[in-house]
Amino acid sequence: MLWFKNAIIYQLNNDTLLNKDTIEKAVKSQLFTPCGNLDTTKIGWVSPYRDDNQDNLIIDINGQYLLRIKKETKILPAPVIKQALLEKIDKQEQTLSRKLTKNEKATLKDEVMIDLMPRAFSKYNHYWLWIDTNNKRIIVDSSNFKQAEDILAILRKELGALALTPLSIDKPLEQILTTWAKEKLSFPPFILGDQAELKDPLEGNGIISCKNQDITSDEMLIHFDSGKWITKMKIIDDRGVNFIVHSDLTLKRIKFDSIILDENEDIGSDEFDKRLEADFIIMSNVLANTINEFTLVINKII
Repeated sequence: MLWFKNAIIYQLNNDTLLNKDTIEKAVKSQLFTPCGNLDTTKIGWVSPYRDDNQDNLIIDINGQYLLRIKKETKILPAPVIKQALLEKIDKQEQTLSRKLTKNEKATLKDEVMIDLMPRAFSKYNHYWLWIDTNNKRIIVDSSNFKQAEDILAILRKELGALALTPLSIDKPLEQILTTWAKEKLSFPPFILGDQAELKDPLEGNGIISCKNQDITSDEMLIHFDSGKWITKMKIIDDRGVNFIVHSDLTLKRIKFDSIILDENEDIGSDEFDKRLEADFIIMSNVLANTINEFTLVINKII
């Protein structure tokens, strides 16, 4: 499903990734190939449309590029490894008539992994990467920076160093969100949601998680006055999307209203490519506007 659930946002500091030919060359040089018998993981680019489509590796609509990457991870359950290793150790100790050393056991474990890997199960994950050339941003649909960096590293293999930095502001976002709620500020079309996490910025403990709670209530003011800051908060863009913003300016648990999700319902289920492109147009437009205007709002509070 295309609709991003997370957004880790990077700001491009030059025009390296604004050229489609450059991007396409980088993608073609790192296409996905399945794991071999001894591989534990493989990652590479596939078409946004279908994994086996080698002709259309980038969706390009009005300066918005959509890419998709595939990751295969071989899964070997720990109990299976342990049982095979114990059997191998027992057999070797009986042959040698002595206990094996720690190093010998480690060597046997490597042999066990080599033996079992061809029979391991494969887990597949797909991740979306959106390059917004109009706003000079890369947005990765991932819930953590490590995964996002692993994806960007695939681009770097062909392009070299990428001049980009995670989206940031000059003042701690925790302080900004706390001021927003504490002073009951108004910044339409954004509305403070009913979920938040609070933490003491100095002691770093005493985490308070709130759900179905008026963030501007007197009860919450007590926590603010005691020195706690908001580290996560639900933000509602009343034009049709809401999300949890974290202190590192990542957007998690993004949800689009049904009125947006259903906008392309007239496109038949057999027209997958057409529906994907139509959904991408809507999603990229909505999220780009939300990111731009939310950034302006939090800079006002600074």
